Amino acid sequence: MRKITLFLVAFYFCVSGVHAQSNETVAYVQEALQELGYDPGTADGSWGRRTRKALNEYRATLNLPEMEDVTGSSLYSLHRSVAAGQTLPYPGRVLEGLDNRAAFLQKRGLVRERYCNNRLNLRSVGANWTPVTRFSETDVSFAGPSPIGSENWSWKIAEGVSVASANCIAGDTAQCEVLWSYLKKWPAADGLSTAAKKVENSEKFNRTAYLANTVLQPMVMATAVLVETQNPPLEELAPFLDWLYGRVNQYHFISDKNTLVGDADNTLARHQALAAVLPSMTLGAFIGDVELFERGFPQFEAALLSQRPDGSFPTATKRGSLALHYSGLQLSYLFAIAEIAKSQDFDLYEVTWPKGQDLHRAITYMLRGWSNWSKHVLKYASENADAPMTPSSAAIEKFTYGFGWLPAYARRFENHPNLSLMNGVSIDPVVCSPAHIAEGRVDRAWCAQAGPPPLTLRAMLLDNTSKVAVFNPAMGFNSGCFLSTAEDLF
Repeated sequence: MRKITLFLVAFYFCVSGVHAQSNETVAYVQEALQELGYDPGTADGSWGRRTRKALNEYRATLNLPEMEDVTGSSLYSLHRSVAAGQTLPYPGRVLEGLDNRAAFLQKRGLVRERYCNNRLNLRSVGANWTPVTRFSETDVSFAGPSPIGSENWSWKIAEGVSVASANCIAGDTAQCEVLWSYLKKWPAADGLSTAAKKVENSEKFNRTAYLANTVLQPMVMATAVLVETQNPPLEELAPFLDWLYGRVNQYHFISDKNTLVGDADNTLARHQALAAVLPSMTLGAFIGDVELFERGFPQFEAALLSQRPDGSFPTATKRGSLALHYSGLQLSYLFAIAEIAKSQDFDLYEVTWPKGQDLHRAITYMLRGWSNWSKHVLKYASENADAPMTPSSAAIEKFTYGFGWLPAYARRFENHPNLSLMNGVSIDPVVCSPAHIAEGRVDRAWCAQAGPPPLTLRAMLLDNTSKVAVFNPAMGFNSGCFLSTAEDLF
């Protein structure tokens, strides 16, 4: 098992590129082609006619068409054929134990309902679903009703692809076929194209990228599932991999603002930035490419280093009344990054941070916030001008899909005191108080559905309400299905 110290992580960031088509990637292609007996010229990382000719000669042996540049299908094939340079140890592995999930997912009754569906009636990809072509950061024209909310069209697709992937692993071959048929439509439709320009620190582009990456992440996971279960021919897989590689690089962004003091400026640690690197990291793990894979490390580091002594994340608490909701999203993305890293023997859970920052502390903060909302959340909400505590502020009860981190946490740290504490946490009565209901800070129907006081976190998750789930579509996989067992959640 590879253990990473903070120094090693920092060194890794400094010596490695994070842009789309770097000299390092080209150098790997040249090294791999040389080892396979082709003549790409010197392995100097310079892309030119000779390297392109050698790569296309290699592609011809695979019955793949000629390409002008390095594409996803070329890297996919090379990283599986040659261990030169930067190939990761386990190309194709995106989560530990993914190949062993079938037995769990084939279970029926309470176990599957609780850990896969959470009684949300999640919908899967349908045979009549079509790709999204051009879109903007404000485009909600593809939104549809969804049990987990209709924030935008991207969440609907993420939900559908994630659920279809789980059904496919569980042995539903018809669902596998529908899923693959749906994914293959995207390259032909030039899916996820946009007029938004890729500009660093542009809120407009960042929002566009967030929507796109919410779709791309479960698509990469689904590709790994389909290759694992169906093994489609390379000629059929290649166009989708080429499209996927192009789009992942198009919507990848890293802001240059990494100020750890000041919530608004620490954009590397924002939940959108964490979500934005997940497709790159997962695709890198799938094809074996280190450059794509390593993109998640700077965001993980920035988020952990931004943590306050009480465990809160400034970029989440700046959301005011939605602080716990966004803390849950941030934790879900951090755990997704850590799980994908661990699939390739990079153990981010064991990194030592300079002031003791860790994921346990963040979860402890959330437990305290749920049990004493005024003390632990209101103090931060009150000091943020963009999240005033007024009757018009967002509802504080928005816990839905904020628990995607829980299955991974329970699996990795089954004996941690936080899990025992979670069993006994009662939600602060102020959350569903008559005053909050009257002021519009909480939904009356949600409070009625959640159950009578004392409302416990365990009851919210397992017994009383269909609006709370161990599922976060933007993680790219249903964590309750893919990471937990019947025994480990509580």
